[in-house]
Amino acid sequence: MSNQNLTPIMLLAGPVLLLGAFIMWPAQTYVGERATQSLIDEADTLMPLLVAATLGVILMFGGLHLLNSEMMDGSDGMNKQLLTVGSMLIMVSLVSFVIGLGSNVTIINNVDVPQDESEEWVDNAYVDQEDYMDSQNSAIDAGAVIWQMSPVTWGLAMIIIGLVAFLSERQEGAMGLVLPALMPIGTLFLSSPIINNPDLFNAVFPLVMITHAALGGLMLAGMVEVPGGASET
Repeated sequence: MSNQNLTPIMLLAGPVLLLGAFIMWPAQTYVGERATQSLIDEADTLMPLLVAATLGVILMFGGLHLLNSEMMDGSDGMNKQLLTVGSMLIMVSLVSFVIGLGSNVTIINNVDVPQDESEEWVDNAYVDQEDYMDSQNSAIDAGAVIWQMSPVTWGLAMIIIGLVAFLSERQEGAMGLVLPALMPIGTLFLSSPIINNPDLFNAVFPLVMITHAALGGLMLAGMVEVPGGASET
């Protein structure tokens, strides 16, 4: 049991949990008061989704970091330097997601604050209803600002892993192209904040999740091997 490789398990389980939570989350692309109100309206049912999303994020980025580390062990020169940058980008993406989820937690945990002008406001951190809504809107907007840049760092990490896999000694056949396929998918993903089209993001984000899960499944089945070796350039 101690010899079990957790990388494919985490790459498979994490995206499944995160994708399920993403599909059911009410404030996927909302900001400001619209996002705040959507969370307030569904607060009673969001905690299980929040737990699933948090666990999914940790497992997925943990698996991606383990994959990056395994490739680094078999690399040197430029490839190792690229993967070092990739590990930094993965950590930045993880932190961005945690902050984004944290802004949602703020709304959910404060939903029991009285919604009228009664004296109960005196016992809370907010002066009145307007102060309450301003604070919640600011929290979710701040989280959204940080979270919206995560596709850039995450996409760059995918490109680096795909590039190093392409430059390294890899297995023969179609399975040898699975990891390099992360390059075009990562490029499409990092372009979503630049293009600024919510419909594009809603289409690409599930594709990225499916890609990670498929990679984990293929690795778990022994069909995809982690490449290694010196750069060909």
